[in-house]
Amino acid sequence: MKDYTIFETFVGVGGSHLGFKFNGFKTVYVNDISPLCIKTLIHNNPEIKDTAVISTEDITKINPKEVIKQLNMKPGELDVMFGGIVCKGFSLAGEKSPSDERNNYYHYQLNLVKELKPKISIIENVPGILSAMILSSECPEGIRNEVDTLWKEIEKFKGFKAKARKVNEVTKEIELKGIELREQKKKLLDKLKENNYLISVKDDILSIYDKIGYKVYMKVLNSAWYGAATKRDRIIIVAVRNDINIPFVYPDPIYSKEEEFKTVGEALALIDYKIDDPDNVPMNHKPKTIERFKYVKEGENLAQMIDKLPEHLIISKFYSRGSTMRLDSKKSSPTLVPGHSNFPIHPFEDRVITVREASTITGFPLNYKFFGSHTQRCEQVGNAVPPALSNAIAKQCKILLDQYYSSIKK
Repeated sequence: MKDYTIFETFVGVGGSHLGFKFNGFKTVYVNDISPLCIKTLIHNNPEIKDTAVISTEDITKINPKEVIKQLNMKPGELDVMFGGIVCKGFSLAGEKSPSDERNNYYHYQLNLVKELKPKISIIENVPGILSAMILSSECPEGIRNEVDTLWKEIEKFKGFKAKARKVNEVTKEIELKGIELREQKKKLLDKLKENNYLISVKDDILSIYDKIGYKVYMKVLNSAWYGAATKRDRIIIVAVRNDINIPFVYPDPIYSKEEEFKTVGEALALIDYKIDDPDNVPMNHKPKTIERFKYVKEGENLAQMIDKLPEHLIISKFYSRGSTMRLDSKKSSPTLVPGHSNFPIHPFEDRVITVREASTITGFPLNYKFFGSHTQRCEQVGNAVPPALSNAIAKQCKILLDQYYSSIKK
C-alpha cells in the first residue's frame, strides 16, 4: 500500500495533522512560525522527526525552490499540501484592515503550490475569507499608509474606550471620537472602492489557482458534523491539479442535526480527573469572579442576567461576554476562541474550562500534551483544526488519490 505524502504549513499543534495521520499519510514537511507549537506537535507525533523537514521559518521567507531541494522531490510528486493559513486579517472579530499583511499569506502558500505542484492543495480558513477584500497591488503607497495609520488609530481608540468602559467612564467626548473615526473609515473605504483599490480574496485565490493549473472547490464545513463536541465553521478550499481530472467530493455529515452532535458532557466524561495532568489544572480565579460565575446558568451568558447581579459584582454588558458564557453539558460547544480569557465557564463548576477540557471538546487525544504558558496553550487549542474535521477531509483525499493511482496503473 502506498504512503500518501502531505506537506503542512501553519500546522500549529497538529489538529489538521492528526486527521491525515489517522488515514496513513506520511508527513514530509511541517512549518509553523511558533517553536512552541512545533514542540507540542513533535512531542505528540515523534515520527515526524524521521519523515519530515521541520521548519519554524516565517512563510514569507520560505524559498519554494530551496524546499524542493530539501525534500529531494520532483514537482508533481507530492500528494497533498494543507495550509491552515493564519486568519486574523479575515476574522469577523475586530477591525479588518484591508492592508493587514496577514491577508496576503495565502500568496506565499500558493507560491509553494506553484513550485511543488501537489495533486491536491487545501486551504483552511474562517468563512469570512469568502467576503474579504484586501488592497490591490495597484493601490498607491500614500493611500496604503493612510489606511495603516487610520486602522492603528482605531485599534488604539478601542483599547482606550475599553479601559474607560471597564470603570464606567465612557464620556460624551469618547463617544463622539468613536463616531468621527467610523466616519473617517467609511470615507476611506468608499475612496478605495471608487478607485478599484480593493480586490476580493476569493476571486484572487480562484484566479491564481486557475493560472497555475488547478480546479477549485469551496465549501463551509462544521466540525460538529464529523464528531467534534464543538461547532466550528471553516471554509475548506480544495484545489485539484488539472491533469488528474477526478472531482473532489466533500465529506457528507455524519451528524446532520444539532440534537445528534457530540455534547460537551460526553466529551468531559472521557477525562480522568484523578490523574496528575498539567493541562487539566483549573485557573485560580479571584473570589469576586467566582461569585459572579455563580449567577450564570448552564447554557447562558452573564449578559442575560447582568441586571440581577448585586451591586458589588456588576460589570458592563461589554465585559459580560467571552469567558462569562457557561457551556451547556447537553449541547455541543460554540467555537472555542483562542486565549484563556475567552474560554467559557464549565457547565457545573464556577471556573473556566481547562486546557485539557478545551482540547477534549475540540477532539484531541486525552494524552496530548501542550507546551507553553497557560495562555499560549489555550491559544494552541483555540487555533487548531478539530481533528474530526481534518479526519473527514483526509478520508476524501485518500479516496481521490486511490482513484488516481489506480487509473495510472492501467
